[in-house]
Amino acid sequence: MPFPQRKSVRRAGIRRSAFVLAAISVALLSPVTVFAKTNRPNWNPGPPWAPLAPGSGEMLEISNLFWIMLVLSGIVFAIVSGVLIASAVRYSARRGQEGEPRQVFGNRAVEIAWTVVPTVILLVAFIATTKAIHDINTPSGGNILNINVIGHQWWWEFQYPSLNVVTADELHLPTGQNVHFHITSADVIHSFWTPQLQRQVDANPRQDNAVFLKVDQPGVYDGACYEYCGEAHAWMKYRVIVQSPAAFQAWAKHDRSPATGTAKGSHQSALVATGEKVFLNNTCVNCHAITGTSAGGAVGPNLTHLGSRWTIGAGAAPLDQQDLERWIADPTTFKPGVLMPQYPFLSHQDLHALAAYLLSLK
Repeated sequence: MPFPQRKSVRRAGIRRSAFVLAAISVALLSPVTVFAKTNRPNWNPGPPWAPLAPGSGEMLEISNLFWIMLVLSGIVFAIVSGVLIASAVRYSARRGQEGEPRQVFGNRAVEIAWTVVPTVILLVAFIATTKAIHDINTPSGGNILNINVIGHQWWWEFQYPSLNVVTADELHLPTGQNVHFHITSADVIHSFWTPQLQRQVDANPRQDNAVFLKVDQPGVYDGACYEYCGEAHAWMKYRVIVQSPAAFQAWAKHDRSPATGTAKGSHQSALVATGEKVFLNNTCVNCHAITGTSAGGAVGPNLTHLGSRWTIGAGAAPLDQQDLERWIADPTTFKPGVLMPQYPFLSHQDLHALAAYLLSLK
């Protein structure tokens, strides 16, 4: 009979729908369950209103421009809303009123007002915007520190040509000095932004985008990529350390020096030496460089002083022995989509020694 057949078909359809819904739920929740227990380093781009809590003169210009535009917009909103409400109240038809209301034509005062007021508002906005654009794109002169900022999938490379320093995911700046960022990309479009220090700017392949910056107070600021650039976009963070000129020069001198593993005790020294051999005898050297060794890869981050940096994988994992071992064995545990290959074939002893060696590179 057709009726029972329709009921069975309907029940089968409901079961299929329930199965599909369950499969979609599992697919959506699986990343959460897989990565729920993954440790994450502390990363704080500032308060929710970070761009309005400027740490540099450039961001102060942008913050002031925002408030000017907000006030002008509020004035326009108040005038338009007030006239609209007043007109609705005053000129609404009254009960028992007959005929058309009195028509008014050619009110010269109103015509002048609705021409002059918007003109003045737009003129003020234009002057303020032009001044801000000019100021944040023009260095104030003096000695300029040039820094090449290169976005990669998914990490940041910082090159200091005049200092012969190359580092990754950790940007050091001296106070009181004009900085010229040359921002580009090695692959896809990224976006470089430290919310409290400088304006957001795209990092485009084969294009030098300029950003000028001068910070007067020491501090630590966090930034990230703000342009979706692939699967691991969320873990493309960096840290900016603003320090005194003397501290910056000391950091630069240390960072351009060859890597030297530091370890206390004969056992730890032997462990570090073993880890160096593991590093140099595997494909790590094809992607990474360590000054003072035969490793000269340029695909991945420079690891010369990895042990002194703040995280692993551009903010994906804390920099400690356990997490570094997990990262080397399977970096997708922390950063899905990362281009670094897994090393499951390394023995526990080799993995432990390799992580100890990398952490010793202070």
